[in-house]
Amino acid sequence: MNNNRRGILPSFVWPIALVMATLALLLLAVPEPPRAEAPIPPQLYSSSFQLIGTGNRLGTYYPVGNVLSKWINSQLGSEGVFKPIETNGSIDNVRLIIQGKVMLAMAESRIIKENMAENASSPLRLVWPLWNDVVHILRAPERFDPGESFPGQLNVFLGQLNSSTRRTSLEIIDALGLYRRKTSAEIPIEAVLNSLANGSIGYATIQAGMPNRTVSDAVNFHGCSLVSLSDAEIEKILQKVSTSRRVNIAAGFYGESQPEIHTVGLPNMLVASVETSDEAVGLIIDSIAKGASHLRLHHQAIGNIPVDPEVALKIMQEAGVPIHPGTLAWIEKNAKGRHAAVETGDAADE
Repeated sequence: MNNNRRGILPSFVWPIALVMATLALLLLAVPEPPRAEAPIPPQLYSSSFQLIGTGNRLGTYYPVGNVLSKWINSQLGSEGVFKPIETNGSIDNVRLIIQGKVMLAMAESRIIKENMAENASSPLRLVWPLWNDVVHILRAPERFDPGESFPGQLNVFLGQLNSSTRRTSLEIIDALGLYRRKTSAEIPIEAVLNSLANGSIGYATIQAGMPNRTVSDAVNFHGCSLVSLSDAEIEKILQKVSTSRRVNIAAGFYGESQPEIHTVGLPNMLVASVETSDEAVGLIIDSIAKGASHLRLHHQAIGNIPVDPEVALKIMQEAGVPIHPGTLAWIEKNAKGRHAAVETGDAADE
């Protein structure tokens, strides 16, 4: 008799089970607490630091961001003003500026331009041009027969998934009407050089500030070469890749055997919100301009940051993105001062 009733809950248990089930449903209905968006440390959201969005540690943004932060802090007489933070790059940085989570950020010009096109009320404003991200197309050693032209016959590294490099590579292939046979998109950055040197891939696109260590090592120690694009090819690419421009890599820049290379580059910009004060923007630009000689000793890419007000203005105007009022005020003041100094010098010569 007892065996026949086994598995049947006693009547007094049912109310308890009902209460427990109700509680479980209520717990499931409670939304999860908001999570801090990686990679910004949550303790910095409301800190006294002014944050600068950079990039990952394999690129140019992160080391340069550290150098710039230390220099600006030294000019302001405090180590606790600006702090660089590691992000995933341009797309992250544009979003963080718009959300008001960072004061300054580095970003590729076309990412900024596209954001402005999608949202006319975007608070993004250009603060100062940085350097061109140069499109280095590396070719594997001849003995592996990588193919006559990019992207070749073997597997090819076009950049990491969802990266600006990969997007540029695909746009170049499309612009030149080439057929992409295979890809090896999952190769991590640190494995690209070995994969190229041993013929696992025939070509690799490295989009970065100059000089780039992977490119240098590939050319000098592994028998790889850089692809030089023709004038006709570059013209097609300029029409396809937004904000791109011609870039020449001087002969010998990446080793004695390297000839002059013709390729394209995409300008990088320092950006801020329109809400950032004109005075703050002026102080930042002043620090960068005054420290140009000192800063380039810490990282060569900084040597490509323009210091001439008129040159900087022209680059930003070509990007087709609104310029911060603080930047325009600084340029107007310093361009006039520069002209006055030149005129004074000319008068003295006479």
